[in-house]
Amino acid sequence: MSKYLFRYGFSTGKEMHYRITINGAVDISTPGGDMNNPVKIDIYISQKVVSCDEEQAVVKVRIENVHADPRMSKEHLPKAGVDSVMQIDALGNVRWLDGVAAWQGAEHSMMRFPDHALEPGDSWVQQVEDASGSATPFHTRYRFNGFDRKNRRLMVFMTEMFSGHPDDRDSQSIGRGTFAFDSEEKWIHDSSNRIVYEYQIPVPDNPAMKIVTRTTLNIDMERLQK
Repeated sequence: MSKYLFRYGFSTGKEMHYRITINGAVDISTPGGDMNNPVKIDIYISQKVVSCDEEQAVVKVRIENVHADPRMSKEHLPKAGVDSVMQIDALGNVRWLDGVAAWQGAEHSMMRFPDHALEPGDSWVQQVEDASGSATPFHTRYRFNGFDRKNRRLMVFMTEMFSGHPDDRDSQSIGRGTFAFDSEEKWIHDSSNRIVYEYQIPVPDNPAMKIVTRTTLNIDMERLQK
């Protein structure tokens, strides 16, 4: 069976456009009652390679337009016209140079490859970093499925996110997704991720009672032709 070495490809001035749809909710359960905060956002972004060499690139990410559910607080929404700058290496490790990711869930938009070549069925595990590049307890297991049957340029990967390392007894699966990687362009074509995680916080005056926060995010990234 053939093996494939996956790397991102860079060329100065290259520009990509995407639509990112984020649907979900932040549900908070307290002893005094429950609250539901919907998350429903359509974001249109562009990515432009500002500078690069064979090993890494600096990419300007611009939020071109934002449509959000009117029930959402505008204070925390991404703002149209705002630029962020990310550094990405050939394996897909991302660091936001200005310290601020372009949108909620941006850290899930670029998959990361291992150093070695892969054949269909191979899997690997990587620790998830947050938007600032700091390590989190979460880990993602990737699996290379092979070529997309309808578009042979695309390589398909399945992902599963865990609350810890998948081999840890207490680790739980909190999300699944897919990525399609364009083998000719050497860049992400589209992705879809569903993430659900829950936190429990003791009530200060009564530690036996809990405040439970449950976050559900469905993040879909679709390549647009411009």
